Amino acid sequence: MEESTKEISESTTQPLTEEEENFAKIKNLAKESYRLLDQRKFTEAGEKLSALLELDPNNTYGLVGMGDLYFKMKKPAQAIEFYDRCLKADSSNKFSLMGIMNSYRDLNQLKKVIEVAEEYRHIMVTDASILSRVADAHRKLKNFKESEIYYMQALQINPSDQYVIVGLGHLFFACQRYQEAIKWWEKLLSTQPRNIKILTEIGNSYRKIKEYDKAILYYEKARELDSKNFFALYGLAESHRGKKNFSDAIEYWEAILKFDPDNKLIINRYADSLRGMGDYDKALECFNRILSTGDDYYAMLGKAASLRLIGELPQAEDIYFDLREKYPMDPRPSVELADLWYHTDREEEAIFLLDELCKRFPSNTDIADRLETYKTGS
Repeated sequence: MEESTKEISESTTQPLTEEEENFAKIKNLAKESYRLLDQRKFTEAGEKLSALLELDPNNTYGLVGMGDLYFKMKKPAQAIEFYDRCLKADSSNKFSLMGIMNSYRDLNQLKKVIEVAEEYRHIMVTDASILSRVADAHRKLKNFKESEIYYMQALQINPSDQYVIVGLGHLFFACQRYQEAIKWWEKLLSTQPRNIKILTEIGNSYRKIKEYDKAILYYEKARELDSKNFFALYGLAESHRGKKNFSDAIEYWEAILKFDPDNKLIINRYADSLRGMGDYDKALECFNRILSTGDDYYAMLGKAASLRLIGELPQAEDIYFDLREKYPMDPRPSVELADLWYHTDREEEAIFLLDELCKRFPSNTDIADRLETYKTGS
């Protein structure tokens, strides 16, 4: 019995083979490098990963780890090299496929995101996260039909995937299918009732279809969670402006300007609301304040409209002529100039100008309708 125990003891203490030692080293290096990556100790992680790949140049843990290292260091081009090496060594490695797609996305090479996913389609069709990234890329490229197809495929794999649901909300909003966007945002809100971004997205969708009271309801919920949230305040101001409640709109524009006093967009909107209330002088002050720092298309339009309303027609006309020269492919300054002429007994000039605009912009039905109204006097 003692002899048998001695034999077992001796057998368990036999030295490891070189292959076993290398495997143990690689395993420990992989474990340690990923721990360091999680702690964002990039230099130390890089050293461990380099040592690992020196022992085994095609080790998938090492290649993915090195890709993740460069990706986290915001060096996506270098990350791609390692993810690509990993996919060549293991064509079914979904972590390297996800990594290379994320890297191309960070480089704004959206077509490459789609191309590489299609190249490894056998991985893509089994993973909702990968499908949703393809759908995202198509959406940003305005390939809306393809985007919807990929989102729906992802949803079949994981019906509760929040990234897919978010993507569908963004997709239908971009397609101007606002009711469908609301459906998906509401689905997400049921599990995240305090998510400010979702609340404001629903508000934005209702505002787009001019259901301002519903929009206000969601913006107010968002503001309850964050009283200074820019998007909630902006949505409230725009909704009240849409309802022509200019005094309420002004209250929210002023709330934004307290913490963002030089925001030209907000100053323009604020000035528009002032003009809506008939406070033309204060509106002009705002537009001039913006223009004192350089040209601004919307401030110039707003100033011209304000000058028209206080009877400073030659100055307004000069601004419209200037805008027409600077923005020849934008019909709005010409349309507003035609309005000015039409309402100051220069009907023939207004009709002639709109007629020319109809020829240049034949698909613009608003111009055609306005021309018809001016011709018939209705």
